[in-house]
Amino acid sequence: MKRTVPVVLVMLAVTAAACTDKPAEKATNLTSPGRARLTMSSLPSNASTVCVAAVKERDGLLAKSDLKTDRLDALDALVEDTCY
Repeated sequence: MKRTVPVVLVMLAVTAAACTDKPAEKATNLTSPGRARLTMSSLPSNASTVCVAAVKERDGLLAKSDLKTDRLDALDALVEDTCY
């Protein structure tokens, strides 16, 4: 009896550690096409001001030859949050 209690406690601890509330990470499938990138010409007419500003700034960065990937990733995330 003394031995089963620690074993049960360890099993509960392992089970609790295995269960997390973290959402599943997005798997990148290289064979499937992603969502089309919004541009100023493809924005809907009722797009929010924040969405329009983020897309405009991102389009400007994409037009430059000196891409800043950190800034571009941040703008992509902002567009994803505000435009879709």
